Amino acid sequence: MRDFLRSSVARVWLPVLTAAAAVASLDRGTDPGDLVYFVHRGEQLLSGAWSGTFADPMLQSGPLQLVLFGAVRNLAALAFVIELGTVALLLLVLGRLGVGDGIRLAAGLAAVAAGLTHLAFADGHPAEAAVPLLWVLAAVWSRDDRVLAAGALIGLSAGFELWGVLGAPALLLAPRLRRAVLGVAVEAVVVAAQLVPFALAGRLRMFEREWHVTTGTLLRLVVAPGTHFGWPLRLLQAAVAVGAGAAVAVVLRRSLHAVWLAPLTVVLLRVLLDPVSFGWYWLEAEALALVGGAIVLRELPTRFPSARLGRARRTPRRAAAPPPVRS
Repeated sequence: MRDFLRSSVARVWLPVLTAAAAVASLDRGTDPGDLVYFVHRGEQLLSGAWSGTFADPMLQSGPLQLVLFGAVRNLAALAFVIELGTVALLLLVLGRLGVGDGIRLAAGLAAVAAGLTHLAFADGHPAEAAVPLLWVLAAVWSRDDRVLAAGALIGLSAGFELWGVLGAPALLLAPRLRRAVLGVAVEAVVVAAQLVPFALAGRLRMFEREWHVTTGTLLRLVVAPGTHFGWPLRLLQAAVAVGAGAAVAVVLRRSLHAVWLAPLTVVLLRVLLDPVSFGWYWLEAEALALVGGAIVLRELPTRFPSARLGRARRTPRRAAAPPPVRS
């Protein structure tokens, strides 16, 4: 029992998941927005009419996310799956980064308190929080020269939301840049494997979706609201975001901070250059900020050794034993 109480399960996972479960229990009656639509499309994907799942251009979700939602179906159950899954992924990523139990506990509770888990469900777009965390994990694997696994993970992230493909700059953190090409190839194969069956057996119309610039976006400062924004401009937006993220990854590739700063650069430019503005977009930055904050706290003792020395000096020393009396 004593060993269990000292373990990460008791000190980190149990309190954080309990807090997330408490919030999820309160969210069971919440209207989860687009999640209802995704559940219906997921049910279709798991039926005999699966080939027509992406016949609606409005559907921009990936097939993996639809499979999950369609399999669970019950919205109350999805509240627990999404909210506990989001914070569990955060704890897992921080563990792979070597963050200690105390900081992981703080980060996990902060994610719950700041609404990351709640909004991941209530806004109906949990991939906004999960995909950037998967990119960080892929970046960690890339640094360990596990580029095949990293490329596959980024490809799988596109199975939740198509913009997951933008995580490719994480592959540039491999010890040799030429290895990143292999990771990109794996990513492309994984993405194609998820979408090609729908293109061959049915109608894949997600790339027929069109947008218009709305008020509340930075683009409205350049073009008038209502201006058409199609896939060619989406590709330009992606190129700018990925290019900037790649530059950060290359410049900081020797620093551990590259694993979250490169993805953060991608998501910020993606959001800022988007023709529409939704509050759930900022869950991407919030998730990465929690990772970055945990890494900074982890490095504080090494960056400021005088603080440790000061604490050591303030620790009272035991009185020295008196010398033995010689007779």
